[in-house]
Amino acid sequence: MAGRPKNPPKAKEMLKEIIPIDDIFKADEKKIYESLVDIYLKDFESDDLTSSDMDDVMSLAMNRVLEIRLLKTGKDSTDKQIDASTAIEKLRKQNDKIKDNLLSRRKDRINPHEYKGFSIVDLAVAFEQSKKKELLEKVAVNRREEEEAMLEFSNFDGNRYDLDVLVKGDKEDLF
Repeated sequence: MAGRPKNPPKAKEMLKEIIPIDDIFKADEKKIYESLVDIYLKDFESDDLTSSDMDDVMSLAMNRVLEIRLLKTGKDSTDKQIDASTAIEKLRKQNDKIKDNLLSRRKDRINPHEYKGFSIVDLAVAFEQSKKKELLEKVAVNRREEEEAMLEFSNFDGNRYDLDVLVKGDKEDLF
């Protein structure tokens, strides 16, 4: 039975391991590519990523690495720099379009009714309730400690039989 695999690869695995980036980039460029993929993927829930999203993330990262490569080649030669500048400009425009596509698809996935009626007041109430709970727990701990201390010292006579505390008539009874 053919069809979709039961456990498709995760986006990060797909973008870093399955795509042959070793054949495309040098070691230092590969490091940059992988770092960019990690950064871009942090903006998404892994379950929310579509194949279009993965393509766009891959294109963004690749374009950025290619842009860096072009900047390096034009570093020492103004002629190469002029040639590279048009390619860099095209890459940047393409990246802007890709970012817009990712943004619009991400906005489409957000359910506007999910947080309806949720306000700053709700956050403040939740904060106050958690603070109140903390304080009540602290009071309960202090009460338990006080009860334990009272039990521990319940048989302690203290200084009530000290000579300087006794009333004049009581002192004579002790001797």
